[in-house]
Amino acid sequence: MKSLVKKLANTNIGIFFRNSLKFKPVHLKHFTKNYPISVSDAFLWRTDNGYKTKFKYSDILALFYKIKNSWVEFHFYSKNNDLIKIEKIKNLDLSNELEITSKYLNNLEDYGTFYIYHYSEKTDQLNNQDIISNRCYLGYSQNNNLYSFVHGNTLGRFTNIFSKENISTDIVKTSFFQNHTYTIQKYFNNFDENELFFVNPTSKTIKFNIENEYFKLGPHCSILHKVKSPMISIKSNCLFLRPTIFSYKGKYLDVHHS
Repeated sequence: MKSLVKKLANTNIGIFFRNSLKFKPVHLKHFTKNYPISVSDAFLWRTDNGYKTKFKYSDILALFYKIKNSWVEFHFYSKNNDLIKIEKIKNLDLSNELEITSKYLNNLEDYGTFYIYHYSEKTDQLNNQDIISNRCYLGYSQNNNLYSFVHGNTLGRFTNIFSKENISTDIVKTSFFQNHTYTIQKYFNNFDENELFFVNPTSKTIKFNIENEYFKLGPHCSILHKVKSPMISIKSNCLFLRPTIFSYKGKYLDVHHS
């Protein structure tokens, strides 16, 4: 009986009720699949207000598994989760770089998300328990100034390394109520302006509150929001709603995760 209760408590519906009642809540749920998995963060791109984004990534399959002829796919989405483009890149080096400008995104000056997936033909060098995650580094430059770099922030989606399986999500968990509070460990009062860049890493609509202002964010959508208070707390029904921070001081730009 005890083992049955434990098993039920770790199902998706069990975790949802635990999170809603704040009884041993689960922020991130590990996934079990019968194939090797490539996990991507929900990376944030910007081409608005003079921005361009630089993405640095490694060929993980070659670096750690000595697999040759692997490739990656980039999936770019708008802030409303509309697919913009998919780009497949072969002939990878161990270290690679992609610059994301408005021209690269069909002259789009806006912001959104993108994901990177690593693929390979079937090989004995990987087994069904292998999980790779390219957390990578993102650089943001405004008006051609120096890039400010930050690494990946939120696990978003995953897929099969060997084939084009459906892309899965919901690594980050939610609750029924807005009963989870996250306070950013930063004092914002010493900057001219501060922006929080949120992405919903789940397939559900999430709700959150900042500075007594309420927001709804659709599945995998993103939003930029300026804040004014010196200390920021986020009350949400998402258990890992961790924004990327853009802080401005004169011509100085600092980008980091919260």
